Amino acid sequence: MLTAGVASFTDKGTASLQAALQQTGLVESVVGWSLIGESQLGPAGTLPDVVLVEVERDSDIPLAFAAQVHRMRPSCCIIACSSSQQPSQNLLMQAMRSGVREFLSQPIDPVALRETLERIIKEQGLAEAGTEKLIMLMGAKGGVGTTTLAVNLAVQMTSVSKQKVALMDLARPMGNVSLMLDLQPRFSLRDAVDNLDRLDAHFLGGLMTTHSSGLQVLAGPTEPDAWQRITVAAMARVINVVQGSYDHVLADCGTVYTSDWAPIFRMAQVVMFVADVHVPALWALERHLTTIAGFGLDPDRLRVVINRWLRSDEEALKAFEKKIKRPVFARLPNDYRQVSEAVNLGSALSRNHNDPLVSKLRALAANFAGVQQHADDAKRGSLFGLFSASGKK
Repeated sequence: MLTAGVASFTDKGTASLQAALQQTGLVESVVGWSLIGESQLGPAGTLPDVVLVEVERDSDIPLAFAAQVHRMRPSCCIIACSSSQQPSQNLLMQAMRSGVREFLSQPIDPVALRETLERIIKEQGLAEAGTEKLIMLMGAKGGVGTTTLAVNLAVQMTSVSKQKVALMDLARPMGNVSLMLDLQPRFSLRDAVDNLDRLDAHFLGGLMTTHSSGLQVLAGPTEPDAWQRITVAAMARVINVVQGSYDHVLADCGTVYTSDWAPIFRMAQVVMFVADVHVPALWALERHLTTIAGFGLDPDRLRVVINRWLRSDEEALKAFEKKIKRPVFARLPNDYRQVSEAVNLGSALSRNHNDPLVSKLRALAANFAGVQQHADDAKRGSLFGLFSASGKK
């Protein structure tokens, strides 16, 4: 990933350029400089890989700034940003002499900016790995416990990793993440989408709701019609900012998606399909797997999780694994009473680690968070192979 900087005459301009960079999902940090007064660039070794310079008012000031950056770090890619669709030939020549390599029109097109950054990454041989943190949870059908798994897995990941974890509610038409965690969010995904022009890590932080566990939640829209105004492109930009702001990102995606969601699926590190051992759920699951394969997603990123598992389900599961030619990644034991109580109270599952279901959830969280389990926890999580050998990361 890239380090980046922005230089503008106004705080609004700085915020807009920072937001555009973070929405590409290719930038890990952004610093800002004001073009009013003397800018303190610091040592050459601290300058970022790419700098966006706003060229609006007097072009002499931003171009002098660009020239200073170029002298200090010639390898830095300087991008001039202007509201002019076709800069004059004279301005282009001055910009080139100042070390400017690219010219983008404002407002910044995030697709064009991402393409530019991808080219820089390729030219400089920088690693793009690490941008994919998203774990998508999809239900084979309604009622299989997808949201229950999403909220409890997210809470457990917050606990075992001691890192920043975000949970996004992307379920349509209305999600239940906030309800199941007894949260009353002031803002939602809709607010993020409506403010893409200034959506950066700082603005995003103001939209999140904090659970008592430390988990950060981006609530879903409370009105079904809101999804008609949330495009896939906008959702992808929001996900990019979330991924850049948190160590682990989960999304409850419900059961509804269409082929235009393919870019979202391809952004995921893991797509986890949740089902129980009933014919309708397994029938739907098989078709979901076939559909998602057509989106160009790496099959190794798919996981099958069986919820409400019973020992008596094993024969049916073995036959199903043979049919889909894929092992079940995880089995979560049935504990209807405990789960029902937690759902009705709006709380996460809270029994001690000796509880079979909580133990399995904790093991699953540790696996995705890359945290080494305590030996006793690992032993409790091994019943019928919580994780299949081929499904381990």
